[in-house]
Amino acid sequence: MAVSLETADKYVTYIHKKVTAPGSRAALRRSLGRPVDDAATRRAHSVVAAWLPSERTRSAVENAYYGVAAMIAAQPRRRDEQADAEDVPPLVQDESANEPEAARKKTERPSVSLGATLGTAVRDKKLNRDTVEARLHLLCRQDVSGLHRKLPSVVRQLATKEIDPDWGRLLRDLSRWEHDRNLVTKRWLQDFYRRADAPEPPNADDQSESEDQ
Repeated sequence: MAVSLETADKYVTYIHKKVTAPGSRAALRRSLGRPVDDAATRRAHSVVAAWLPSERTRSAVENAYYGVAAMIAAQPRRRDEQADAEDVPPLVQDESANEPEAARKKTERPSVSLGATLGTAVRDKKLNRDTVEARLHLLCRQDVSGLHRKLPSVVRQLATKEIDPDWGRLLRDLSRWEHDRNLVTKRWLQDFYRRADAPEPPNADDQSESEDQ
């Protein structure tokens, strides 16, 4: 089952708190782009494992939790990092993921897909269109393990321009990769071209891209 956006946001807040501790940051960074069962990921279990929904968590969901944590830990430190972080306890179970999809859509915050973030960076001349477009299409062709090997380099490219993806939305999308990859990638690509080719910033009504149709 995919991670709900509400739970994803709480987890991201938790990780931002944890990476203020050098030991946790280093443990997560060592796991960047590596499989969950890799030796380099062992120390990351102490940070991430309590958030996993169950012992039989699907591969895409498990990798989403570890991958997003590692990518956040790999971001450059910021002066306001400690001030912005909140101490959020792990969730034992993602209750909101069991809600009917229609009900979840009504309560979820507006969110921005990775494709939209990359498209905006291209539109604003911060990143090269041809390079970003090729990398995005490559990402969309990957299985779960390939996605997590290649995704960190795309996020690093955004970081060089001081752009953060919508971490909560990214975690949600990654958790769906195993069974809904076609829907997620369709939305990433549509959002990319919609933003990249927009003559001006989209209206406020266009900001909400929280769910695939």
